[in-house]
Parts: sequence; structure tokens; C-alpha cells
Amino acid sequence: MPDPTQSPPPKKRCTIYVDAFNWYFGVFQHRPAWKWLNVQSFFEALRLDEDVVAVKFFTALVEPQKHVSPKRDRHKRYLKALGTLPKVKIILGKYQERTVTCQARECMRRLEYQVPEEKKTDVNIAVNLLEDAVRALTDSMVIVSGDSDLEPAVEWVRRNHPHIKITVYIPVLEDERHQRRNDNYHRMGVTCKPLPLADIPRHVFPATGRVSGNDTVTRPAEAA
Repeated sequence: MPDPTQSPPPKKRCTIYVDAFNWYFGVFQHRPAWKWLNVQSFFEALRLDEDVVAVKFFTALVEPQKHVSPKRDRHKRYLKALGTLPKVKIILGKYQERTVTCQARECMRRLEYQVPEEKKTDVNIAVNLLEDAVRALTDSMVIVSGDSDLEPAVEWVRRNHPHIKITVYIPVLEDERHQRRNDNYHRMGVTCKPLPLADIPRHVFPATGRVSGNDTVTRPAEAA
């Protein structure tokens, strides 16, 4: 029988790495009521057997070139709400315009247009994975992304720091799970599975939340 006088062993330190746009396009654009998610409480509930010490949220401000952008204003408001959470660290990349030539057969003039591209997120996540492993800042890494570009960094951590537990959650809706392959992670010996979504509604920010002092953040109607 266990000795009741002994304290239970400490929980493993767990760090969460969220590819915000990968999650958005995989889930939130189809479930707008979930957009204002409290990522800290969500992952603390999801990883009850571990001590979530940090939630690193990788994103980039949308529509940076526009003088007026309601979408950007909503995004900044959400990041402000996330900034009130003690364990959340927001790590920004950037949006960059890329010139694309129309390839449609009907487009005889080969018109050019600008397409915004998110930059630096994959590199930022990879650098943080390696740094946290080398500095022994975590015992468990939870990566929320379906982007295969992260596989080399995950493989490096797995090979050089095998004591670190790695879990990859793919953000995808239930009816699209069969379309997502994760063979490479399984070959590495890394746990890879769809992100559980059922509890998300319980962790959405309230309509109005206090930031500091009398300052509050109001959830936009578009995310309600």
C-alpha cells in the first residue's frame, strides 16, 4: 500500500505550442462561436496529469497593410484577452504580400494580384522546440499543428532528448479526420492524434472580461 505520509510525485512540466492559423483554418473558421478560446484553461483541462507551465501561441496580425481593418481589430482584441493569462506567451510572425499570376485558362492576360502569406510561424515554433529541449525547460511538449514542416524539429528533439514526451495534436473537424495522415510521426515514435474538440465550448472567454484595473475586453459579435 502507498505511504499516506509521502507526497505524490511532481507532475511533468508541459509546454504547449499552438500554430494558431493552422488551428483556425482547421477548426475555428468552421466553428466561429469557438474563436475566443481561453487556451490556458482548455489545455490545463486537457492535460490534467501534467503541469502546464506555458502555452506558446504563434500567430501574426492579419491585414497589416490596411489602414482600416475590422478583422485586424478583432484579432488584436483577442490577443489582448490572451495576454491577461499568466501562462500564455504570444509569439508574432508577420504577413507578407506575395505576387501571384493568374493561371486560369480563361485568364488570357495573366493578371497579377497580391496574396498575403503568413511568415516565420514554422521557424518560430521549431526554434522554441529546440531551445526548450536544450535548456531543459519542459518534460512534455504538446504541439497543436497539422503542418508537416515541423517534422524535422520534432524528430531532432525525439532523437537528441528522448526523455521528453512529445504529443502532436492535429486540429481538424471530426468528419475530416480520415483525410489527415500522420505516418511520419508514428514512424518517429511520436504520439499524433486529432485534437479533442468536445470541451472547447466550456473554455470560451465570457462576453466581457476584465484585463487590468477597470479595463475590459469585449468579445466581438462575430465571435459570439
